[in-house]
Amino acid sequence: MAASHVPELDDELRRRLGRRLGAGIESWLDELPPVLVDLSDRWQIDLESLVQRGSVSVVIRCRTGDGRPAVLKVSPERRRIVDEATALARWRTVHVPAVLAVDDGVGALLIEAVEPGSSLSESRAYPSRESLAALMSSLHADGVPDPSYPPVAERIAYLYESGRKNYERRPDFAALISPDLYERGRQLALRLAADAPATVEDGETIAVRAKQLAPLIGVDALRLSNWCAAFAAMTALEVAEASPDSHVRVDSLVAFARAQS
Repeated sequence: MAASHVPELDDELRRRLGRRLGAGIESWLDELPPVLVDLSDRWQIDLESLVQRGSVSVVIRCRTGDGRPAVLKVSPERRRIVDEATALARWRTVHVPAVLAVDDGVGALLIEAVEPGSSLSESRAYPSRESLAALMSSLHADGVPDPSYPPVAERIAYLYESGRKNYERRPDFAALISPDLYERGRQLALRLAADAPATVEDGETIAVRAKQLAPLIGVDALRLSNWCAAFAAMTALEVAEASPDSHVRVDSLVAFARAQS
C-alpha cells in the first residue's frame, strides 16, 4: 500500500480540541502526522477526511485494505480510547460498530464506519420511536458489563466538570444558562444515578417523546424525562458554545431544565 495521505489538522479541529483539552493539545497535534502515517502502514488503511465532531479525539474517515469504510480515532486521553474499545467489543449487536484494531500505546482505535454516518443534529427528522427503542433495548440487553467500568456517577461528574469549562471560556454564557441551573442538572443526574433501577428539541417535544418511548424500553416515563432534564443545562451550554445563532434552542433547553423537578 502506498503511503497514506494525512488530512490537514486544521484550525477548526485545533479550536475544538483546545476548548476541552487546553493549549497543550497544540504540541500533541503537531507530533501526530507521523503517528498517523505509521498507523496507516501497520493497519493497512487509507486515510481520507477529518470528521469534524468530537472534543477529545482526532477522527478520520478511512478505508481498509479490502475497501471497507472505517473510522480512525486518536486521542491524547489514551485510557479513554482503551475503555471505549473494551466497551464496544463487549456488545454483540448490529447497533454497535465492530472494533478492527486498537493501539493503547498511542491511543488509537479503528472501528467499522456507521453508514450513512450523519449525526442527529444534521438530520431533518427525529428517528422513529421504534428505532430508538430497538437501539436502547439492544444496548441494554446485548452488552456484557465489566466490573472495571467506572460507575455512572463518576461519568456524570466527569461530564459536568468538563462542560463547566465553557463558562471559563465564555463568562457571558452565565446569562444564558445560569451556573445555578447547571448545578441543579448535575445534582439531579447524580440523584438518578444513585437510585438507578437494576434493569439516557424543545422541552415539550422532549417530554412527549420521553412519554412515548418509555413503555417501549420498559422504563418509567417520568424517570426518563428527568434524565433528559438532568443534562438539558449541559446541552444548552454546549449548543451555545458551538453556534452563535442558537438562542432559540438554548432558551428551549433552559426552559425544559427549569420546569423539571
